[in-house]
This record gives sequence, structure tokens and C-alpha cells, in this order.
Amino acid sequence: MEVSFQKAMEIINKTGKYGTHSGRENASHLLSLLGHPEKSLHIIHVAGTNGKGSVCSFLADMLTACGFRTGLFTSPHLVDARERIQIDRKWIREKDFSSCFVRVQTAVGLLAEQGYTGITYFDYFFAVAMCYYSEQNVDYVVMETGLGGLLDSTNAINHPVLCIITSISFDHTEILGDTLAKIAAEKAGIIKSKTPLIYCANEADVCNVVESAAISAEIPYFGVRRDYCKLISLEDGKLTFSFSAAISPDTAEFSCQLTVNSPALYQMENASIAYMAARYLCGQKNTESRISLQNITNQIPPKNSAFFWFMVNSVSETNDTILKKALEHSCWAGRMEQIYPNVYLDGAHNADGICMLLDSLRLVAKDYKVLLLFTAVKEKDTNLMIREICESRLFCQYYLTSISGPRAIEPNALKEQFCRFTNLPVKTFSSLEEAFCHGLETAKQQNFIFLIAGSLYLVGSIKELIS
Repeated sequence: MEVSFQKAMEIINKTGKYGTHSGRENASHLLSLLGHPEKSLHIIHVAGTNGKGSVCSFLADMLTACGFRTGLFTSPHLVDARERIQIDRKWIREKDFSSCFVRVQTAVGLLAEQGYTGITYFDYFFAVAMCYYSEQNVDYVVMETGLGGLLDSTNAINHPVLCIITSISFDHTEILGDTLAKIAAEKAGIIKSKTPLIYCANEADVCNVVESAAISAEIPYFGVRRDYCKLISLEDGKLTFSFSAAISPDTAEFSCQLTVNSPALYQMENASIAYMAARYLCGQKNTESRISLQNITNQIPPKNSAFFWFMVNSVSETNDTILKKALEHSCWAGRMEQIYPNVYLDGAHNADGICMLLDSLRLVAKDYKVLLLFTAVKEKDTNLMIREICESRLFCQYYLTSISGPRAIEPNALKEQFCRFTNLPVKTFSSLEEAFCHGLETAKQQNFIFLIAGSLYLVGSIKELIS
């Protein structure tokens, strides 16, 4: 049976976002019927609320630069669904997607014959990706969770080589829980025995949950804190910063200087997480280093000290230079992305993401007034996001619009929320294209910075519009 890419997408688009079973259960059945393609893969599993995509992108680019054939699985896509499945930052070809889709669709049909239904949109992409990466014999797969961690489809994999948990904050609270501890417990569900962990260690409640899970799994772990990163300069849209870390007062400090291809301050933390992960993985692929890692756990107690020692010492100076250069040139679309002079796209879509965006905007726009084009989707806490935006006093005008689809919020409903927190001009546009073009013209005439933010779907729509 042959199916075109367009037909495959037509079938996938008809499936629901949420199924009758957990994603992990769905994916486990699919992977079993597909012959467990994931078992041949070396997977880096990445969960978190904010920063997942950036960490995955940075890490994949660094591994590719070191000569590894590297798969990258992320979501959502911005313009083309094939963005979700990449090798060495090249999208899966339509014919390869179609070929793998046929295998997955056959498995879905067998499940349906057994009375098992509820395979979701995301499940299809995950299963296609596992088939594709296995067929292509990649060295590594950097994999981003879809939602949460514990019950996510990607958590059907049992033996990742490294787990990463990025910044955790309030998002999808109706599914993941209404406290940071509950959300962290869902994200920490990706933690596996015999698999080291690198995580974002900014919030005490999160650290308690994540570290407890790591201790229970008897694995080494290393936390990256925001205060490990100190800004040195912002030039030509790139941040240069120092990264200094130690796991205890008795551990020698590791320090280096990194440059990230973004003006967004939050990318310093994401880049540091990805950089330390890349150092570990590059060391692991070296036979002598692998032997050393097995031995040093016994030689340098506790396990965390051995893990930190390995990350710091297992990479040659030559490879370290390659990693840093790759990081400096790595880009992840829609994260403080400059699309025209003084025009930026950012996919911040929850209150914590908005706060981190505002911190960066203070640096970038210190000599400018800023015009904001904003929209969001229904399940987000838009009231908190809008309050943070208005109370920042960084903006002079607000343009509101909506994206297409059932999750869209009407611009007038957003305007009511904005007017609770600001007396500045708030304009609504029923057409996204009209709002964007009007914003470009206004920003150009008055020498404003023009920022588009509030939703990754908004970012995707703008990128599709300008392309």
C-alpha cells in the first residue's frame, strides 16, 4: 500500500489531540506491533515546561557538529509538519514520512481490529519518527516530550541514554496539576534507572521532587541554576556569558565562556544545560571515556561527583571547541527570533515564559518604545500573562488578533483583559495579516520595536505569512 504525504497528513489531521488511553499506553502498543524500533536507538529524553525545544535544538546541533548522525524530534511544528522529525536539522522527506506512515497505519488498524482505539495525532508522529530513525541508523535521537512526562507517548521508551528536565512552571494545570510539585512529579516521570539526569535547578519545590526521584532511581544527577550564568555582552544579536558550576563546596568549580545565537537571556540557561549534556554524550561515545565512567563511580563517591567529573574531564579540547562553535551558530525558530530589523517573534505562551521574555526585552529594547502583537489559546492563563505584560511598562501599544481553529480566543475578549491592567491604546484586528501588516507599518514609521508573542501557533502563522 502506498500513501502520499498529503493523504497521510489528511488521515492524521482527522485524529484527536487527546485519546481514550494515555499516550504512553498508546505508544507502547504501537511500538510493540512495529517491532520495537526504539530499542536500536540512543535516545536523549527531554521534558520540562519552557526551554525544551531550545535545549533539544542546541544539543542536536552540537552532536551533529561532532560527527554524530543526530535525530531531532520536537513539537509543535510552526509551518510544516515535517519540522517535527529531522536528522542533522534536515526535515524528513515526504516519501520517507509516507513510507513510515504506512507501517504505523497498519499497526493502528491491527489495534482497531482488537477493539483498541484512541490513537492520537501526536502518537502518529512519535511512531513515524521511531521507525524513521531506526531505518536511518542514527547515532543519537534528541527527543522532546509532547505533554508532561510520565504518561506522555515518548515515555514508552525504556532505556534512554540521558534524561534532561528543563525549567518547570505552571502550564497545562488542568492535566498536570495545580502546584509546581505536582507538575514536577509528572515531568520527573521520564527518569529511568541507569540513566543520568541533567535538570534545571531554579525552584526549590521542583528540585525536591526531581532529586527525590533521581535518588530513588539510584542515578547520578546534575542541576543547572540560572545564577551559574553571568552575561558578558550582547553583540550582533548574540549573548556571550560565563558559565560556572560546582555540585558541592568540596567540588572543584568548572568554568567556561559560551556564546549563544540569540538575544534572549533565558537561552543562557538552556544553552548551558545543552552544553553539559553534549560534553557527557561526546565523552560516552569515546571507548576509553566509557570505561572511565564505569570505574569512576566507585573511585569518586558519591555518584554525582563522578558524573560531574566525567562531564568536565571526558571531552578533548578540540571537541570542546567544536561544541562551543556549534552552539554559537545554533538557531531555534520562534524564540526571540529577529525576522526584520527591530521585529521579533517569540513563542512564550505561559506566565513564566512571558516573564523570561520580558527580562530579555528590557535588554534589547532599552532605547526603544515597543509595540506588542498578542494572542493566545483558550487553555492558557491569559489573565496572568496579560497582567505581567502590562505591569512591565515596556509597551506603548497593544495589537490583538486571533489564530484560526477552535482554540482561538476572540480579540475583543482579550481586549477586556488588557483593559483591566492598562490605559494604553489597545486595538483589535479580526485578521492576523491585517494586524501584522499594520504593526509593521506603525513600528517603521515611529521607530518602535515590534514584538509578536503569546503563542507558538501565532509564531507559526506569522512565519507562514512572511514566507
